[in-house]
Amino acid sequence: MVVTELVLIPMTFLFKMDKIEKKEYGLPPRKITNKNNLPRAIMNALHNDPYTKGNSDISTTQLIKPVRIVKYEKEYKYNITEDASDLIFSLVGQSVHHIIERAVADNDIAERRLYCEINGWSLSGQFDLLTTKKELIDFKVTSAWSTLDALKNGKSEWEQQLNVLDYLAYKNQYDVDTLSIMAILRDWSKLKALTSTDYPKQQVVMIPIKRWTRKEQQNFIEKRIKLHQLADSAKANNYEHIPVCTPKERWRKEDKYAIMKNGRKTALRVLDNKNQVKQYLKDKKLIEGKGCTVVFRAGEDTRCKYYCNVNKFCNYYKEESVEF
Repeated sequence: MVVTELVLIPMTFLFKMDKIEKKEYGLPPRKITNKNNLPRAIMNALHNDPYTKGNSDISTTQLIKPVRIVKYEKEYKYNITEDASDLIFSLVGQSVHHIIERAVADNDIAERRLYCEINGWSLSGQFDLLTTKKELIDFKVTSAWSTLDALKNGKSEWEQQLNVLDYLAYKNQYDVDTLSIMAILRDWSKLKALTSTDYPKQQVVMIPIKRWTRKEQQNFIEKRIKLHQLADSAKANNYEHIPVCTPKERWRKEDKYAIMKNGRKTALRVLDNKNQVKQYLKDKKLIEGKGCTVVFRAGEDTRCKYYCNVNKFCNYYKEESVEF
């Protein structure tokens, strides 16, 4: 029987799990504030999150996550605070499990957690749906913009996740032929669908995911596990061997220069550097300060600034990132 203790503090909900359960399933305590005074039902739903990575050393989600973030989440798990308002999209995404329950046909397999030992660690991952046609499908509640971007440019996190799950399925003797994401668009607009040529025409979009070779899958998993193991062995506050998140992982936006024309709200052009600005002004016979201005837009690490729940513990964020 799971033993829980629920403590109510003004503006704060603190949820503690029994020590034995935390050790087995790796569930950190959650300290969730309620700065915007959301209804108690929302707070209850956030704390009653059924997710578990099972009895494993690392989950698929953690495997593909930046190594530094995973390390900080482990190291400072008792000090991490999140606000309920920042978790609503995550909460809505969990509703997909009810959709999956209703989607399963005869002989389909849904929400199965699989395990595999790699380099001395137990890796786990749970797929959403494996159909009788051997289609491995992951459901995502996401935005229309993210879906369009994934269709045009791919999405590395989704590709990595599905290929890791495919490898786990293979190691557990499940047959898979294709990988795909079922994107459910939370902000889909019928009006935009009618008026835009490239906007999704329906609220559910199937996105095929590139399937790697078995060797590519294995190499990726082994490399990622070794990186996490190296980080895991680092002593507290000695993270010199833990790589800083890459610009892509930080969702880095680089510096830009906007050419603004007097009386116009939107930029004529947004360029990457000063040389491009000079050339544009020359080509268009424009003179800065005479009818137009050049506005510098400083870049930023979007994930670090707005979406990382351990940024206050990270030396990159505090010392080396852009001025926040």
